[in-house]
Amino acid sequence: MSIYRRGKTWWYAFKIGGRRIVESSGMRNKTAAKRVEARRKIEILEGRAGFRKPEPLPRFDEAVQQFLAWSEQKHRPKTHELHTLNCQTLLRYFGKKWLDQITPQLVESFRMERQGEARRNAHDGSIISPATVNRALATLRLIFTQRGLKPPTRKEIFQEETEKTRVVSIDEERAYFKAASQPLHDIATIILHTGMRPEEVFRIEVKNVDLEHQSIFNPFGKTKAAKRKVPMNSVVLEIMKRRVGEAQGPWVFCSPSGPGRAQNPHVHIHSVRKAHDAALRRAGIQDHFRLYDFRHTFATRAAQAGVDVLTLASMLGHTAVQMTMRYVHPTDQHKREAAAKLEAYNRERLFSLANNGDPEYLQKALQ
Repeated sequence: MSIYRRGKTWWYAFKIGGRRIVESSGMRNKTAAKRVEARRKIEILEGRAGFRKPEPLPRFDEAVQQFLAWSEQKHRPKTHELHTLNCQTLLRYFGKKWLDQITPQLVESFRMERQGEARRNAHDGSIISPATVNRALATLRLIFTQRGLKPPTRKEIFQEETEKTRVVSIDEERAYFKAASQPLHDIATIILHTGMRPEEVFRIEVKNVDLEHQSIFNPFGKTKAAKRKVPMNSVVLEIMKRRVGEAQGPWVFCSPSGPGRAQNPHVHIHSVRKAHDAALRRAGIQDHFRLYDFRHTFATRAAQAGVDVLTLASMLGHTAVQMTMRYVHPTDQHKREAAAKLEAYNRERLFSLANNGDPEYLQKALQ
């Protein structure tokens, strides 16, 4: 038994089956640390007392390779891509550890360190969001459960912010589009004027653009409602006429690839994040917003223009109206206008009552 101190905490180190285990006990008392070490040994050895020798657990990097191969077969491309990105993050922390070395304490350290990291390619000082940490930990849980193992983290993780989205103002919109490069300019314009998701715009196929009937057919999505016809206004129609006329392959927005970043007509664009962040910097917009927030802006402006919620849900590709309501963010001006309309209605109703012979009720109501 080997117990030693690092700072104020006791650590233990031992070998089992040719593997060297070195971990923190999390204890400041030596006796308590010895008990933690003993329990840890039992956890590792308890599966070896049966008649059949259990299959040894792999290292985390090996488990990730097996998990991603499984995910590619079982998940949609977008979901598999998300797991791949999450695994790149997890490998930085757990890559060479054995699966049974990934303890709840180690995961907690990952959580606290990860949430304080700066966003990659961000120039506004923003840090990794709780939602991003949650997605990585969800992938970690799945890596374990897919092998029939108990995950080293609970399901309830960070409390996510539900009101992080915002509506882009008219002044911000003007500054942004003045600074935006192509194809970001056209992509953001389509999102703002149709409410389509960025991923849906990236994957628009020439064959699904109906210039005659001024609509775009979106053939994919998580729900049946996401597969829909999206109407085009005059702004989007002009963009599509130009883009479809210039297209040399199946996609409206081709991905730049290869030497010199030439256009590849057979691959659609996957991201415009760098161009988006650059546009925000050039426009001098301090309060960072996501490309996706143009979709929220579309929903809010549509509601202010009087579009009913059922029609708006259909345009956004939502199955439930409750989801649409999360996308509508009334501005202060919109609320003031609503209050003024209600006041005018009440006054009209009171005067109507007075004209019908109830002047005393009108006098009391106006007091």
